[in-house]
Amino acid sequence: MKAISSASVIHVSNLPASLSYYCDILGFSEDFRFGDYVGLLHGNVLVHLNGQTNQGIKKIPGGAHLCIDCDTVDSFYEQIKAKGALITVTLDDRDYGMRDFGVNDPDGNTLVFGSSIV
Repeated sequence: MKAISSASVIHVSNLPASLSYYCDILGFSEDFRFGDYVGLLHGNVLVHLNGQTNQGIKKIPGGAHLCIDCDTVDSFYEQIKAKGALITVTLDDRDYGMRDFGVNDPDGNTLVFGSSIV
C-alpha cells in the first residue's frame, strides 16, 4: 500500500461561519460541498469541515489540532493577522527547528502554520 494523500476532518458548530473564516481569513478555497460537509484546499493541503447536521461520526467541535508545513510563514502571518485571524501563538523561531505560529477557528480548533529553519 502506498498512501497518496490525507484530509483532516474538523468538526464545527456553525458551517457558514467556519467557511467564512477559513476562506476569507485563512485563504482556503472550497473544493467540494456535500450537504453540511465541505472540502477546502490551501495549496496541497486538504481540510474537511464537518457541520452539525452531517451524517456519520460526530465529534465535539474545538478538539482538532493541525500542523501545516509551509514554504514561508512570515508574510502569511502578517496577511491573516491583518484580516483578523484568531492568533493564539505569535510567530517565532522554535527550539524544535520550526518558525511557526498558531491560530484558532471560531470553535477553538487549532491550526499551526510553520516552516523549517534547520
